[in-house]
Amino acid sequence: MRSKFFYGYVILALCFINMVVMRGVNGSFGVYYISLLEDFGWSHSDGASIASVNFLVYALAAPLVGLAFDRFGPRVLMPLGGALVGVGLLLSSFGNTLWHFYFSYGFIAAVGQGALGFVGHNALISFWFVRRRATAIGIASMGQGVGALIMVPLTQFLISHIGWRSTFLVTASLILLAVMPANALLQRRSPQDVGQLPDGDSAAPIESHGRHGKARVGAHDWTLREAAVSFPFWCITLGHLALGTALFMINTHVVAHYVAVGYDKLVAAFLAGLIGFVRIGGTLIWGFVSDKLGRDRTYGLATTVAIVGVAGFIAMPLGAPLWYAYVTAVLYSIGHSAGNPTYGAVIADIFSGRKVGLIFGFLEVSFGLGSAFGAWIGGYLFDATGSYAWPFSLCLLCFAVSGMSIHSCIQWQARQTRRAS
Repeated sequence: MRSKFFYGYVILALCFINMVVMRGVNGSFGVYYISLLEDFGWSHSDGASIASVNFLVYALAAPLVGLAFDRFGPRVLMPLGGALVGVGLLLSSFGNTLWHFYFSYGFIAAVGQGALGFVGHNALISFWFVRRRATAIGIASMGQGVGALIMVPLTQFLISHIGWRSTFLVTASLILLAVMPANALLQRRSPQDVGQLPDGDSAAPIESHGRHGKARVGAHDWTLREAAVSFPFWCITLGHLALGTALFMINTHVVAHYVAVGYDKLVAAFLAGLIGFVRIGGTLIWGFVSDKLGRDRTYGLATTVAIVGVAGFIAMPLGAPLWYAYVTAVLYSIGHSAGNPTYGAVIADIFSGRKVGLIFGFLEVSFGLGSAFGAWIGGYLFDATGSYAWPFSLCLLCFAVSGMSIHSCIQWQARQTRRAS
């Protein structure tokens, strides 16, 4: 007799926890960044290059992560990812040169973050949830908001009291002693591994080709070769490149931006945490709305809200009142939180089949490249202009490109559905 409890909720909880760690480590670099600049006297672009190396390695490792997911499954991949992140942070605590940080945080931790990131989790969720896919991805992605909310201010608090080296050690210990064992014990690849069906159904669902993009066109078993010559693959690649550039330019530099316009470091870290806090609800809401209203309209609305928030960053004057910072942070957070559930759901909707992890991995390359470029160009433009107005202006264009890419993919999918019917 099949258990009434759906094990997919355990998988979802693990994905949530892993997202907390991945986003928390990622977002906290903006806090470490200021301390490293102060301790070593590096330029903004030099300090940001550590994050750029991290994102570049993340991008290049993404196809290998997807291949490892398809071949070995999450029970091997994700504990290994936790171990690498922990070791990378542990080694970072002893850093004294840029090259040391390039190796520890930029290489070792980055490979681990890839194993705990977008590729494996969205591929995994696509096996466990079909009808509620975007909602499930949204719930898992809430972990990114929790990670930013908790880990960014906590990191600043710890750095202020015990220094950045000891803070690296504390974070590494938490990952090695809790996150890695939990994944090793509890991860499973698919519902069939525990005698269940996707979404906890008692009978296999019949997938339809509705307007929301919840169905997979013709339930086609895509190969990487077929995907790589398709229109949506390159459309998503472009959108991912633009989205990665925008998100990680802001993620890496938003704390420094708040400090540059006159806020205290702890207040700046709190505002960055606020962005994460709002994201908690934003990812869940956008995922739910996407399943109900449709990917295209939902992401178009979200992108517009994000653009308004970024425009507020650009217009922020020196000594701006705190309420102004709150409003712009909330608007940006609400808008950008749609990215993960939307892209994850659209990729899984279109590129169904046994190679979904590998396809996710190759599509994540452009996101990682955009992230690396965004982190570096933000610091470079600040060094050149003395302001974050120009780099954040580039973010406006990037969000617009990302929105158009999703729109074009959904239009393509609608045409395929009409031809198949």
